[in-house]
Amino acid sequence: MILTNVDGGFSGAGFNDNFGNLWIRQEWDLHKPMHPAEIYRRTSTVEDIYEWRDRTVVKQVVHLWSADDELMARGTHHQSYLLGKSHLGTVKLRDPKKKEGIRKFNVPEGEAIGPVESDITIEMCGSFFHGNKNYHTDKQAAEELGFEEVVVGGRMTMSYIGDMMDRRFGKGWYEGGKLDIKFTNIVWPDDHVIARGVITDRVQENGGTRANVAVWMEKPDGTVCIVGTASALE
Repeated sequence: MILTNVDGGFSGAGFNDNFGNLWIRQEWDLHKPMHPAEIYRRTSTVEDIYEWRDRTVVKQVVHLWSADDELMARGTHHQSYLLGKSHLGTVKLRDPKKKEGIRKFNVPEGEAIGPVESDITIEMCGSFFHGNKNYHTDKQAAEELGFEEVVVGGRMTMSYIGDMMDRRFGKGWYEGGKLDIKFTNIVWPDDHVIARGVITDRVQENGGTRANVAVWMEKPDGTVCIVGTASALE
């Protein structure tokens, strides 16, 4: 949850036209855990700007370094924008039930790991974003960016995936974890979300074992809001 702040809120790496902007993908390679009261350094680079459907996506890569220049983590952030569409007033969102890839989502075969679930409240959103007024915490701010309701932040929802992996793998996660997820549907206040994972296989790595995990987050009605892969050392 803390590590996802390394991208600095995407500061300096996005467009000024924020209408309809959404996270679409996050990738992480974890090497060492962060500790309170220590000072870390962040470097950031825009690696690409590309088109995806009707959106323009900025691909930003961030590195977190320790005081003695050890690499703590590497993250790749994909932020999408609806440039020049603010005149539309409201972002047109596809019906989750009509998305072909999501409708056909099947639970992978393998060893299920303990799920992590939670009710999402608007109060939680405010606490998570430190009381800042933005489209993740305030309905008026969300409407200004084309959304009819507060958009629960991707930084917040993906934290449940990390929590699930941490509970199952512990040190093997925060000292060797990998994550690659896509955000497939928006989470709204008052939604109930469930992070799930299935260990699909294990491979040998540097004398140890790495567990590969299919991860996803769903709502009780079956709507999948995050889907991807993760892995950790065992």
